[in-house]
Amino acid sequence: MMKVLTIAATSFFSDRGCHMRIYGDAKYLEKFGAEVKICTYFSGDDIAGLDIERIGKVGWYKRTAPGFSWGKFWLDIKLIFLCRRLIKEFRPDIIHGHMYEGFGVGYVAKRLTFQNPPVVVDLQADLEEEFKSYNRKNFIARRFFVWLSRRLINRCNWLVVSSENVKPQMEQLYKHKDRIDIVRDGIDLELFRNIPRLTQDEQKKIAEIKEWAEGKKLLVYIGGLSDNKGVGELLEAFKNIKKLGFEEFREFNSRKEKAELWKKKDWKLLIGGFGNDEEKYKEYVGKNNLGDSVYFAGRVKYFSLPAYLALADAAIDPKNGSTTEGSGKLVNLMAAGCPIVCFEKEFNRARLGEKGHYMQNFGDLDGILEGIQTSEKIHYDMEELGEEKEAKKLFEIFEKLTKK
Repeated sequence: MMKVLTIAATSFFSDRGCHMRIYGDAKYLEKFGAEVKICTYFSGDDIAGLDIERIGKVGWYKRTAPGFSWGKFWLDIKLIFLCRRLIKEFRPDIIHGHMYEGFGVGYVAKRLTFQNPPVVVDLQADLEEEFKSYNRKNFIARRFFVWLSRRLINRCNWLVVSSENVKPQMEQLYKHKDRIDIVRDGIDLELFRNIPRLTQDEQKKIAEIKEWAEGKKLLVYIGGLSDNKGVGELLEAFKNIKKLGFEEFREFNSRKEKAELWKKKDWKLLIGGFGNDEEKYKEYVGKNNLGDSVYFAGRVKYFSLPAYLALADAAIDPKNGSTTEGSGKLVNLMAAGCPIVCFEKEFNRARLGEKGHYMQNFGDLDGILEGIQTSEKIHYDMEELGEEKEAKKLFEIFEKLTKK
């Protein structure tokens, strides 16, 4: 049996895109016959069926949001020594490091054991791009760790990227171009076909959202609450729509104009998730009197995601910019059959084709929402995007390396 040591230098499991990928890979690798052991931080939820090893608790570390933190140094040192012990005891055939930190931890731990299992690195974007997205102000850390990543990346045995957008960039950095493969964020079709039973608290929250919606159309965003995800601009765009829609005392030139303005009032915005800018967004909603139009659902558990997306008349991925990182949330919105509003980007167009509702900028959101007249579910072409099929590619890479 193939043994895989997966390294997740994060608070796994925390209902984030990268964590969903780690979970999906581990689940299907075991289905294909591998034995997977996951090394991670002390915090995060345990997942039934997964073998998770954690470092000892560090009481002062509270962060769960993505991005660099100087405090993670101590956690990563502890993780190196946990992985070192497990490499000796578990004797993995493959080390599977997620993100740059997972690779760094795995590589150092391997060197400390004087053993030589191949290391596969799983990346979603270039490290410099990640710093610009999550830690733009931390210039010193960015310069040092980007330099270090460029030095170390060629020490891995295989490079896996999550989208076709990332591969060209990695080909410039990784000298073994024949050892770069795309393993996309697949759709967990089983989860959406067999929606798990909600807890009483979750059932209560769903009921509260329905009552708050008052029969109006719901635009739903579920993901990280930070500016690099586009959430701040989404709220500003939604404020402008609601401002226009609530001009109740103006004179209407025609009955048609009045109907158009009332149509704008039909939408409310449901936001689920957590992140560094959550309190800032709540303050913005309060200051702009959007409390009746914007609802913060808080953290949405991954296994409850289909129940929340079932509320959507449309869903939105507001992330824009020149990022090469793919969007794991997009495939979940597809699995739920939601009409999807997103930016006109190559990645989004490749997934959604003509079934997407594309923005050039947030000024287009008003017209797009006016054009969505039905909440009927959309049947997307997901035949090539199943999570099991993507995980099979990863397993085959592991097989190549272990046969050598």
